Amino acid sequence: MVAMTRRLLATLLFSVAAFSSLGSAEACSCAGSGSPCDAAWRADALFVGHVVSMSAISGGRRVDLAVIEPFRGLQMSQVTVVTGYGSADCGYPFEMGQSYLIYAHRTPDGQLLTSICSRTRPLRDAGEDLAYARSLASIGSISAARLPGRVVLWEYPAPAGGTLTSVPGVSVTASGGGRTFSAIANDRGEFELTGLPLGTYDVMAVAPDGYAAIKRSVDLHDPRGCGTTTLYVQYDGRVIGRVVDSHGAGVPALPIELVLPADVDTPGGGKKKVFGRTTEDGTFELRLVTPDRYLLGFNSIPTIDGQHSPRHSFYPGVFEPGEAHPVVVAVGGRVHLEPFVIPDTIKLVTISGIVVDEAGAPVGEAQVTSRDRTEGPDTLGPMVTTGSDGRFVLTVVANGRPYEVLVTRYVRTAGKVTTVQTGMSRFAATAGTPTITVVVKPQY
Repeated sequence: MVAMTRRLLATLLFSVAAFSSLGSAEACSCAGSGSPCDAAWRADALFVGHVVSMSAISGGRRVDLAVIEPFRGLQMSQVTVVTGYGSADCGYPFEMGQSYLIYAHRTPDGQLLTSICSRTRPLRDAGEDLAYARSLASIGSISAARLPGRVVLWEYPAPAGGTLTSVPGVSVTASGGGRTFSAIANDRGEFELTGLPLGTYDVMAVAPDGYAAIKRSVDLHDPRGCGTTTLYVQYDGRVIGRVVDSHGAGVPALPIELVLPADVDTPGGGKKKVFGRTTEDGTFELRLVTPDRYLLGFNSIPTIDGQHSPRHSFYPGVFEPGEAHPVVVAVGGRVHLEPFVIPDTIKLVTISGIVVDEAGAPVGEAQVTSRDRTEGPDTLGPMVTTGSDGRFVLTVVANGRPYEVLVTRYVRTAGKVTTVQTGMSRFAATAGTPTITVVVKPQY
């Protein structure tokens, strides 16, 4: 029971930190929690509480509070909330005798959790949140809602000064409950959808030619809206081609990437890098490419740790970047390349594998990547996803060095990640490598 409590605490605090958070502290990393309206409806319980006792438990702290003012999800005079120790585990630093406005999430067994990644805060600093929380009683369950927002261009790296570029004149739709609502963004990219019954909607802009839209799921609990909803569109240039060996045979599952010429020697490939793997017949389509001038390279191990292994060759089949043919992508351009020929001096091997669970059943929808142990523990290639039969292929340099295959599978229930399964297997990069079997086990 103690072990299960520890796992639940770790898993749920991680989820709060990753998906519904406000700021950061030291090693704890949080995303944004949004407005008081957003946070209030995502929380399972919202209340004002006064700390009456605290104690250490396995994996965190237990905080007992007298409930001063309940708003959502709570009907009791005293409650216990669990949080982490602080710092790296995002635990909230409650103090004895102090009062707080608390946004809490509930575990399957009813335990309430909070962290510094929520909008939980001392009562003295909660004026805006309190005003919204106290207005909840006036909301009618059959009221129609409004959804204001803005359509902007997603750019990475962000423009100088952080000013987002508006996308005017596009249609915006919200679909849910069997109905679709629409509006047109004005010349500032602003829109307002009205008359929506309360509920959950998929909201997205209809992207102009050469761009792609990013869909958002929005929960409407308050007919007054929850602030401005930002919708993004992004550049959708594409580079299409095929990687072959010197005999013209397609090279499957090979990692390739586009980088700016200035970033050829930049650790990680620079901020505009676009990478992927070839398909079974060696073809590829790199999507969502920002307009610019690139080099296309074959790099067996793109990195995530700030380090960088040398690219093995460049399009159309040369070793030096100065001899490579540039790939120029216009806004929304579709660039079709001649075959990218891997030189004979680079010996490749295609590794087959299968992912299974502890009972030996194939595992589909698992994410598979590889790393060369001689390049450091955190040098990872782009991922491939297993099919329904659990099978995958990876192409690496046949250098006889030790490689690892790493597998991650996310099990979702009602749209939320409830279990993470992981597995690992080692192999030598040689032509005689047999089919690899990777067993995944639940991690908490």
